Amino acid sequence: MPLIIEHDFTVAANQHQLWHVLTDFSQYKNWNPFVVDCECELAVGNEIIMQVVMGKGKPRRQVEYISKVEEGIHFSYTSPKKSTFLLRSYRSHGLQVLADGNTRYQSRFELHGWLIPILSRLLGSSLEQGFSAMGSAAVAEAERIAQL
Repeated sequence: MPLIIEHDFTVAANQHQLWHVLTDFSQYKNWNPFVVDCECELAVGNEIIMQVVMGKGKPRRQVEYISKVEEGIHFSYTSPKKSTFLLRSYRSHGLQVLADGNTRYQSRFELHGWLIPILSRLLGSSLEQGFSAMGSAAVAEAERIAQL
């Protein structure tokens, strides 16, 4: 059974502002408590190289691969590059314009594979807290930019 972490936010910022926050990877270090450093040129097949903080631990290097980009609407990435039965991850960011001009932000993370029972026990709560904190921080940063 996969481990799935989903968050859905309504953001008081336009779609462009939120997209900019999520895809300006060099600025993650200034607002993101979970992915404290990130390098990527957003294009399918490219690496996204992150420093991820799990709980109170030191940042860990994580390399994933951009799997889909719909400019201004959606991007996702996976690890490893080729599917494996032991462990594979999928992360997506989806944006939707709302009738009032605000933006709906859907954050999704999935882990699949035989190692899920072990990783769920070891990292499940840290992953949940990390993705929640990142989503909330992205919303706050987009809303801060919208106020400028």
